[in-house]
Amino acid sequence: MTETTRTLKVDFKKCIKAGECYYNHPDLFKATESYYPTIVVSHPSTATEIREAREAAEVCPSGAITFEE
Repeated sequence: MTETTRTLKVDFKKCIKAGECYYNHPDLFKATESYYPTIVVSHPSTATEIREAREAAEVCPSGAITFEE
């Protein structure tokens, strides 16, 4: 599997701006001025990035974050 096949995404129609992603995983997400998340690393490749992407998808309260492997 190559790093480009792993994709981290945010569905902004589902996002409730809870901030779990950028508070808990600041290496992967940043907050915009309107508190929506911006993805900093869209194709996680290191073991840490992959673990954090999985965690972010699991704890997102609205289910807006997905991590495709």
